[in-house]
Amino acid sequence: MDDREWPEGTDDLLDEILTDAYGDDEQLWALRQAFEDDVPLPADAYVVGEPVEVVEIDYDGNARAGLAATCRRPDGGEHVVAAWNVAFPEGSEGARYVAAYRRWLGIVPEPQRKAGPLRPRRHEAAAGELDLDAPIELVVLAPKQGAARCRILGTGRLITLRSGEVWDTVPGEIVTVRARKQWRFSGHPFLSGSVEGRRLDVEALGLVPLRLRGEWPWDPNEHYWGEEDEPLEEWAKPIVARGPRPSFEMEQVLPGED
Repeated sequence: MDDREWPEGTDDLLDEILTDAYGDDEQLWALRQAFEDDVPLPADAYVVGEPVEVVEIDYDGNARAGLAATCRRPDGGEHVVAAWNVAFPEGSEGARYVAAYRRWLGIVPEPQRKAGPLRPRRHEAAAGELDLDAPIELVVLAPKQGAARCRILGTGRLITLRSGEVWDTVPGEIVTVRARKQWRFSGHPFLSGSVEGRRLDVEALGLVPLRLRGEWPWDPNEHYWGEEDEPLEEWAKPIVARGPRPSFEMEQVLPGED
């Protein structure tokens, strides 16, 4: 059992939103309209611990997919995630309405953030913050030819590393840099230097494991295996013979740069 509790007033808010809405499709449209009417957007939020700006919450008519949130990353790129994955600051209208949506879905409440205000979406490295005389560990976020957008390991600070040795790095890789120079250009921090080491270290990244949530039972007899007049293939027969079984959906992964 999960011991987290719903924010006060969640059930009342949900009842108010769903007045005169019947069936999943109507209720999802009502929830979508409630977000549009009552949640000021764009707004700062988090998705799997990363700061984003939520620019829209919409519903495309696919009841299985539910509400979707269009989010903008600090680097300006946009991606779409399930709206229930969005964590707005505690006490905000966004947090109230996401709680109501999660309640409707039957998902446990999102843990409330007690540790002060939301970090700014752009939290870039400040001048003098880095010790250029010591090796610097950076997490690669977006590698390009001759440069990579990085996060300083153990912090939320962003910086662009200028180096010809990062073209073949991958997002999430940790590079150890011997710095030569730090400067700012057009308001953004840059660092140049040579890469002395690189590694993949999931534990050091402090990643939150993706969650699984239980869905309705899946019945292979109701699955589409081909046209009715086509014989069932041999590999599928044991699957059908086993009958219904539980199904699960994994929490969405943030899409890549493209």
